[in-house]
Amino acid sequence: MWPSGRRHAWVLGTLALVILTADPMPVHAIGFHFSPANISIQGRPGQVVNRTFSLTLAKDSPPTYFHARTEDWWRSADNSQTFYASPGTIRRSCAGWCTLNPVETSVKPSETTTIKITVRVPDDVRPGGYWAALTVDEVPDPLAPKPFGVVMTFKASISVGIFVEIPPVTRAARITSIRITGDHAAVTLRNEGDVPLKVSGTFEFYRPGEQQPAASVQTGTDPLLPEPVNTCEFSTALPDRSTLPSGRYRVRVIVDVGLDYLMGAEKELDIARADKS
Repeated sequence: MWPSGRRHAWVLGTLALVILTADPMPVHAIGFHFSPANISIQGRPGQVVNRTFSLTLAKDSPPTYFHARTEDWWRSADNSQTFYASPGTIRRSCAGWCTLNPVETSVKPSETTTIKITVRVPDDVRPGGYWAALTVDEVPDPLAPKPFGVVMTFKASISVGIFVEIPPVTRAARITSIRITGDHAAVTLRNEGDVPLKVSGTFEFYRPGEQQPAASVQTGTDPLLPEPVNTCEFSTALPDRSTLPSGRYRVRVIVDVGLDYLMGAEKELDIARADKS
């Protein structure tokens, strides 16, 4: 959870990779659950901090081999993609501070594996926020027999955030735009501080002359990083057409970025709902 202010968590991504190789053989996908959803540390120069990440394999999954690593990550400006790169690619990476134990492990059904993350904060680190990803991939068991012919394989992967704050940090953000596109409302924010922010928002839609909203919707919870891309769009689907038909509305957005106050902006916009065919 987040080390100060309003605390929230998010998972960077999960993936089931399908590898086709086609002799009709049994196909399976594993199930698992894990904790925590992110790892947050408020540290100081020279400090060594230990945290753990646990993954439990579902009872109906086969024995599975996992490999863990740290890597850098950031989000695209339109918030549609997460990019991953080797440690040290971004300036505020803490991936190189982290040591994992174990790096590889075999997990049996219903069994839990625990990865110890040791974070060694450099002595000369500057204040601000630093981040990385802990990525755990399903990989082939090196001792398992190799399959013959063409097979279909599902490979699981999970990435969670590692966040390290070195006080004093600066939390600051600004709303730069509100827009309606198709059946979605979007607000764009710029991170003007030096630490990742958690962003969630609420859109309210007012008909002309009315003081109570005709409808409201909430965005999900997503990160707003200070670099390498410090602007990001946060969007959500509009209410159904019967609740929010086409017309001109006063659109108000209220945004929580974990400060002691909420941010807000409003704009008159035309909403044109396409007819369902």
